[in-house]
Amino acid sequence: MESDLMISLEGFPSESDANLLGNTVMYAIRTLYQQYQLDISRLKRVLISTDFASALASVTTGYGHVLPASYTNSKQAKAIAQLIIKGANEEFTLVLDINFFFDWFNSEGKLVINESNLPAVLHMIHHELIHIHEKNVLTQLDYSRLIDDYDDALLMSATRSWSEYLANLKSANSAPDETIKLFLEQFDTIINEVPDEISSLVLNYQNRLIPLNKMYIEAKQRIKLITTSYAYAFGYVDAFNIDLNTHFSEIAQSLEESKLSHTLHQLGKSFKGVTELYEQGLISSFDDFNQITKAIDNMFKVFGLTLERTFDEAGSGLYIHVN
Repeated sequence: MESDLMISLEGFPSESDANLLGNTVMYAIRTLYQQYQLDISRLKRVLISTDFASALASVTTGYGHVLPASYTNSKQAKAIAQLIIKGANEEFTLVLDINFFFDWFNSEGKLVINESNLPAVLHMIHHELIHIHEKNVLTQLDYSRLIDDYDDALLMSATRSWSEYLANLKSANSAPDETIKLFLEQFDTIINEVPDEISSLVLNYQNRLIPLNKMYIEAKQRIKLITTSYAYAFGYVDAFNIDLNTHFSEIAQSLEESKLSHTLHQLGKSFKGVTELYEQGLISSFDDFNQITKAIDNMFKVFGLTLERTFDEAGSGLYIHVN
């Protein structure tokens, strides 16, 4: 753990609440670091903000990224935490939205931390520290590499979704039952609603109601949402060997009836395969994520979208075939 780790808070109307929250988060990080022997070196800053989008933009700009970090912002799920990496794992900043700590605030908006509401947020901090540990272990992966639109849709989605799977798999022991149930129910909602949204987008394009670029961007965001939600949910499922048919029969039925049933099964197998390589210290390059990449590529194809990398004088790009 870095001795110069700094907790910053932005936009808090109450200085006492800000100090209490900052001190509690620092204590939680130190406790989890020691209890689980996590490598969280190079974590330099935790930024807690009431304006998540602006905080992300500020950190990414400060780290020299050309574009601000993107994040989930759909009706089914909204991002409340993101790890920003400077260069090739030079240092990390963890950006947390105030809603990350929702359980620690009472109905009047006052910060109140006690034994009953501590575990849920503590687990989420544990989850984020697993991300940092993973990035410190996989130093051979250069996350500052230049990627094209093809890589963004497939390879980056593959590495990010697996990272979420690993984080929940490894932090599951600190997860309250209510948190596990929440993520599984959220996945059920997503698997029932989002595929229809993607099909509608493709149909609207085919009927010339929206341009290709808009359709693709919206579809890509939703496919990322599906893969990430699956990763969150099945990190817990695989950690505890949960029998969905017995304990979450509605989710099991949703999976069985989904048009994505086969590709999600393929995705789950590929998550486990990469995790085995990770446990054995055998991940050597982004090529080790190929099976996850193929699963996500097949997910696009379910909706009639075939992605092709192109090359011209300007460099590599992306061509989208719509069946």
